[in-house]
Amino acid sequence: MLNFYGRKYPRNIKNDQLKELYDFKFFLDKSKIKTFKTKTKKFETFNLEIGFGFGENIFAQSAKNDKDLFLGCDPYLSGSFNLKKDIKTFSLKNLFFTNLGFLELFEFLKNTIFTKIVILFPDPWPKKRHKKRRLINSSFVSLLELITFEKTKIIVATDHEDYLSQILYEFYKSKSFELSTEVIGYEVYTCFDISLTKYHKKAKKSNKRVYFLLFEKKKS
Repeated sequence: MLNFYGRKYPRNIKNDQLKELYDFKFFLDKSKIKTFKTKTKKFETFNLEIGFGFGENIFAQSAKNDKDLFLGCDPYLSGSFNLKKDIKTFSLKNLFFTNLGFLELFEFLKNTIFTKIVILFPDPWPKKRHKKRRLINSSFVSLLELITFEKTKIIVATDHEDYLSQILYEFYKSKSFELSTEVIGYEVYTCFDISLTKYHKKAKKSNKRVYFLLFEKKKS
């Protein structure tokens, strides 16, 4: 199981606020995730965002595509409070989210196939001794193979060149995915209508180059 580092809970959060979040019907803890599929039968298209951060993109996507289902996972709860507020304000019915990390969530996703998987600015863990903490590795890509099909699109964004090299290499090693040569770079951002997130803004402010990658399942 992947360890998590850093603060999972926002500062000054109160116990009653945590209880309201855990009781919120669109928030999926371990007990509620078990019955998740029974709530989603009316949706034909499933989308997953891994590490949704503050929730900017997954909220915007779900608001624009109310016939699609969106599931987001992020072990850090700051974004969960944002999503709870937005779901209530806009009366969304197609957006579910959890504080389970992807590796833990995967145990509940067996036999679930996603049409689109989005991973925006995963933590690059830039220090050499911390690289083992990175989300995208060969084991991670192997798990993606089990929840995707020929039409699945996997969108990844990073502003860290060393992590970019690792991401490209891990998907290259896989016999299941290939990098799109038709939609490349910022075309991925515009083509899939990705929203500007906190970490994207931070990269732009620092004049860092942002890399958007589109991986597709190879035809069998």
